Order: sequence, then structure tokens, then C-alpha cells
Amino acid sequence: MILNEKLLRQAALEARRSYESYSYSIPHFDAAENYDLFISHSFQDKDLVTGLYHLFSRAGYKVYIDWIDDSNLDRKSVTPDTAAIIKRRIKSSKGAAYIATANSTTSKWCPWELGVSDGMHDRVCILPVMDYSFKGQEYLGLYPYLEYGRVLGQNEFWVYNQQDKTKYATLRGWLKGSKNS
Repeated sequence: MILNEKLLRQAALEARRSYESYSYSIPHFDAAENYDLFISHSFQDKDLVTGLYHLFSRAGYKVYIDWIDDSNLDRKSVTPDTAAIIKRRIKSSKGAAYIATANSTTSKWCPWELGVSDGMHDRVCILPVMDYSFKGQEYLGLYPYLEYGRVLGQNEFWVYNQQDKTKYATLRGWLKGSKNS
């Protein structure tokens, strides 16, 4: 299933109910920290990303989200120091996912993060939140995309080839280097 705003908002609500004090401020920066995915997104989509974070965590993935893992970063200020931290986090991730929403099209950071990720990894995908079109960002059609679903009783993310939707892999396998089958 392609993720949509309703599903992500429900997941965010579930996450908030699951934890008595659901806090995202983990005040640390550990350069040695490794992640499965670097999540490039617009901070304006914080509620959706909260749900997405919950879904990834529930499926067993460790994802990097700047305002969770590096809450001290100033998203409004583009500085060499901030860029260096983001580059280190991209490098310490196995891959990257660009959350494609109307808000990400106006972000200062998202297109840059996608380009840096693409330069560092061969594992870059997009996660389109439906009701979103690639008009003006047709280059997003070059990347595989993520879907989420329940298979054999387990929640899992799937990576699909946009040119041939019969070619897909689990996110876990894709991050390990599996080609879409």
C-alpha cells in the first residue's frame, strides 16, 4: 500500500498512545551512530514523519530524523556546520528515503539531501505520500519508491522499481544490496 496522510496520522496517534511521554528529543550526536535509512523530509510534515518513524521502528528499522536524533540543529539556518553534520549522518546510513510531499518541494534542505545521498549511496529511494505529484520534480521518477504493507503477519516496507513495478524487494534486502526481483 502506498502511504498516505491518513495512515501516517493514525500511526502518529498510535505512537503517542503507546508511550506515556512520547518524546523525540534525544540530545546526542554520536558520529559513530549508524542507521538503516536517512529520512529526508520537510519539517512542515512533522506529524506525518512522526507516524512514519513509528512504522519504521515497529518494522525493526533504525532511521535518522534530524529533529529526533540531532534536536540541536537549526533547520532554518543553512550553515557549513549543519551541512557537515547532515553529510555525516547520510554517510552513516545504509540508504536514504526522500519523503515526497507538497512541503518537500519548497524545502531548502530536501533536494540538497537527495543529491548528497545519491552521490554517497546507490540505495536512495522516494516515499511518496499520496495526493502528491512530481510535476516540476520529474527527477523523482528516476528513483525506486517505498510502499508499506503487512505480509505473513509482519509489517514491512517494500522497494519498487518505478520503470517496472513487477520488480521489488523488501527494504531490508534492498539495503543489503539485493537487486529488485
